[in-house]
Amino acid sequence: MIKDIELKSGNKRAVILFHGLTGTPFELSRFAKYLFSLKFDVFVPCLPGHCAKPSALDRVVWQDWSYFAQDKYKMISKKYNEVFISGICLGALLCLEISRRFPVRAQALLSPTLAIDGWNIPWYKFLLPLAFIPPFIWLYSYKESEPYGIKNESVRRQVLRIMQNKSSGVYESYSAIAIRELLRFSKSVKLYLKEIKTPTLVIHSTQDDLCNIKNAKDLYNKLSSKDKKFVELHDSYHMVTLDNERDMVFKECSDFFIKYSEAVDEQDY
Repeated sequence: MIKDIELKSGNKRAVILFHGLTGTPFELSRFAKYLFSLKFDVFVPCLPGHCAKPSALDRVVWQDWSYFAQDKYKMISKKYNEVFISGICLGALLCLEISRRFPVRAQALLSPTLAIDGWNIPWYKFLLPLAFIPPFIWLYSYKESEPYGIKNESVRRQVLRIMQNKSSGVYESYSAIAIRELLRFSKSVKLYLKEIKTPTLVIHSTQDDLCNIKNAKDLYNKLSSKDKKFVELHDSYHMVTLDNERDMVFKECSDFFIKYSEAVDEQDY
């Protein structure tokens, strides 16, 4: 079973990474190791309802994710001079929730999922709201399928093997409840984007199979951050921390964080 990742070496600065819906800390493990090599202590917590069984998600509402992420930030910010945050998919929304309320140094939003409208979403997606109505919400189950958010075929095969391992904590399928809560959370986040002034990096792919890049661009334009940057990828799907351009993603994020770090020395470059 995949659990929280914590990489600590007494550094003065820390990064909290939040994984995506139905995901696990594994999808951010390479990113975590990269940041740790640059003298960031790194924390990748497992979100409520995850790293267990799919049925665990049925007992979670979006506020549970929000409160959990806020508590994690408050706890870590007491121990470090500087705290940065990043997240993918659902994790990106959690970053926005935190930066709205706390003085975050800087944040990196990866494949922020404000809608489910990517190229791999079925044409009948407009019927999705019907799946949220009882009793259908208990009957409808969404099964993960190719390409699993990953363009790189070698990495995709690796992820598939992990998914097929029942003890991995990676979900092959999940009910409509999880999707409903993600969309409710997204609706809430959209209401306060203009309140956010935290330095923000947004990274999204034109080939995202889950969420169209237009949503990320709309998010970016509504932020009130004086310093913000948008990086457009062209050779990745949704899981940009695992896919073809992951090295670029890691470098863009670390450069952005280091820019706002006072705990900098020559070895960071």
